[in-house]
Amino acid sequence: MKKVLISHLLVSALGSFLIAIFTAAHQGYSFLAGSLVIFLSFLMLGIGFSLIFEKKLIALAISIIVFKYAILGIIIFTIVKLPWFTPLWFAMGVASFVLSAIYFAIDESLRSALKEGNDNVI
Repeated sequence: MKKVLISHLLVSALGSFLIAIFTAAHQGYSFLAGSLVIFLSFLMLGIGFSLIFEKKLIALAISIIVFKYAILGIIIFTIVKLPWFTPLWFAMGVASFVLSAIYFAIDESLRSALKEGNDNVI
């Protein structure tokens, strides 16, 4: 999970930087806000599930899910009111997590192929 989150931070930084340079700064901010919202969501999900599996409490799982979405709803509601907010680039920032997941899948498949001794990976 750490590798996916770190790669997502790199995708977020690079994407927002390129968008700010080639389009407008406020669109880069919107992209960064969207990608940080999804980063926060997955970070809270990882922490929550580690606590759930450690203590095996169903009530903890339900409360984490409820509070996570309440907190994310408040954050998104606050971001939407900002003057520099652009919905399209915010949605692209949220969707940028797919790039991190693809990176993780490719990296893990290459890593497992190298462990098996398959030299004809690429």
